[in-house]
Amino acid sequence: MGVFIIFLLATTLGSLSTLFWIPEEDLGRGYFQTNALVILGLLALSVAVYLLHPLQPFSGSPVLGGAALWATFMAAFFYYGAIWRRLWLVARWAAAVASGTCMVALLLAGEALSSPLFELPYRGPLLVLSLLGSALLLGWSLIAMLLGHWYLVAPRLTFRHLVIFCWVLSGLVILRLLSVFATIAATAAVEPPVSPVPLQLLTGFAGQGMFFWFRLLWGLAGPLVLAFMALHCARHRSNQSATGILYVLVVGTFIGEVTAYYLLLTTGIPV
Repeated sequence: MGVFIIFLLATTLGSLSTLFWIPEEDLGRGYFQTNALVILGLLALSVAVYLLHPLQPFSGSPVLGGAALWATFMAAFFYYGAIWRRLWLVARWAAAVASGTCMVALLLAGEALSSPLFELPYRGPLLVLSLLGSALLLGWSLIAMLLGHWYLVAPRLTFRHLVIFCWVLSGLVILRLLSVFATIAATAAVEPPVSPVPLQLLTGFAGQGMFFWFRLLWGLAGPLVLAFMALHCARHRSNQSATGILYVLVVGTFIGEVTAYYLLLTTGIPV
């Protein structure tokens, strides 16, 4: 269940981060309402896990973590109301507040639920980089796919928005790859005798290697190729092809990041 709540918070934060980059007049109220409902659904599941499951996702700072989660839910609900009333500036402020409080909740949950098995150099910064990079990748892949669908609703919409989203998505996959390589380098720097040997625990098939290599190939290498394929289709104004590719990319990204959270919670290594 720890993997699930981190996934929910990360996807919520990443989705919130996409709301600022397209003028509301270009897409209209319906698009942003759809995104708001997706975010509210993710947050409702997060609150349900927090209230109904015996898991303590913010055990290090329970008051701050719980307050951040509730503040995110309230700000997201306020965002939906502001969108309904077409109060665009108010909606942006609400989305900014929700993004900030959700980031606090995500980082607190990630720190509380992952127990390192050994002393990893720069673990704190690597954990923050991993969680935030993962959140952005999850959110932008999901919302880019929804944006591709929106061209069926608004066929005259400029393809510039989808092209930009695909460029950002490609960059985020590369950023996520770099963060994984940085973690591997830090893991390799742990000097023996340490048991279990960190690098072997992560990459060896006697340890968690099966999950790690699956995460790397299915969750990062595949989405990188797919992101550039979607970008190519978007640049040629083929939104249906781009959206189909983004469907597959979302599946790969979700599976890859869930596997990464499993590795984080079982080994303490932020990959």
